[in-house]
Amino acid sequence: MNEDAEGFIDALHGSDVGRMRRAVAYDGEEYDTVYCRDDIATAQTDAEIEEVTKNLILKGFDDELQQPEFARFGHLDMSVRWFHEVVVLQVPLGEWSGVIVGFDRDTVVDTGAFTDVALDYIESPERDLRDVEETDGDGEALDDSVEEQFS
Repeated sequence: MNEDAEGFIDALHGSDVGRMRRAVAYDGEEYDTVYCRDDIATAQTDAEIEEVTKNLILKGFDDELQQPEFARFGHLDMSVRWFHEVVVLQVPLGEWSGVIVGFDRDTVVDTGAFTDVALDYIESPERDLRDVEETDGDGEALDDSVEEQFS
């Protein structure tokens, strides 16, 4: 498993942004559960956990790091899905890899802090969570003037 993904999950778990339910790191169809709260582990069967995880991974494949149709905006940092009872944060790390972290929705009070903790970790220059070069829709590197127009 990607050690940086585990570090990211640990950073979220150690912050006070919400009560974490479950966290996985995935690469292709394979995934590792990095954290699972006891009450969540006992509330679902292994088959239910497997089904939810695989469906979230498929959603992650739809939300790729590089999205040509939005290339002028830069790469995707994260997706957040707000369900009635759960908030799911998904961070693509590469074309087929990423991190999924679920929180109890009623414990995510400060949404700014929630996203700030995630973005601070992702964008920290001393971490090599992922190596991304900003490109346009044709794979060409964006120059700073184009990127500044759409920031």
